[in-house]
Amino acid sequence: MKRLVSLLVLSICVSWIGVEAQPTPEDVYKCFVELGVSDLQTLQTAFAKGFADKRITPDTALKLCQRLKQSAAPISLREGVLQIIGRALLEELPVTMLVDKAFEGLTKGIPLDVINDDLLERKTTLGEVKTLLASKGVTIGLTIRFGAVTLTLTLEVVDTTITEAAGALEDYVRGGGKLDDANAIKSAVQLRLSRNPFIPQTLTSYIDQTVSAAEWAQIAQNIAKRLKKP
Repeated sequence: MKRLVSLLVLSICVSWIGVEAQPTPEDVYKCFVELGVSDLQTLQTAFAKGFADKRITPDTALKLCQRLKQSAAPISLREGVLQIIGRALLEELPVTMLVDKAFEGLTKGIPLDVINDDLLERKTTLGEVKTLLASKGVTIGLTIRFGAVTLTLTLEVVDTTITEAAGALEDYVRGGGKLDDANAIKSAVQLRLSRNPFIPQTLTSYIDQTVSAAEWAQIAQNIAKRLKKP
């Protein structure tokens, strides 16, 4: 009996410690202060919205802030990473791609000015994809009908779709894909969408039917101009 009680107490303690160990928004804001950001209020507002919308977790934000604290780059460049992601959160854009690229760049030792330029360019692409899809009815909370199927779109589904489409376009252009081949550009996007099991096939088919190759190609050409690719 004593052994059982001891195990129960241990289990409760472990669970309590696990809960306590989870970072909070306040932990993130404290890290911002320690980092020495110049515009704490804007960052707090942006990331608070991101946490509420569930587009980023305190754990992820804290890890990014802590990683930036390790950098020897000027504070303006380190804060720049957070400000770009913060602006994306205020604009209600998915930030998974931006966060992943920030971590990737920091891990590889890429200069922070280069990382910031990359994040800013990708943020623009995310905005263009969101605007295009929204014009076709692919927005959070709305219902689309495709054939006999009715689909109500959630934030997670829409954000994932935007992220995958933007990622496909970025990879296509950065990989040297032909900008004058609109059908190839559309195929690259549709393939990426179809390979993500979280995106309903109904939505992938709906996008295939409603978004033209020329519309995807226009965003790809915009990316190329920003990257100064011929």
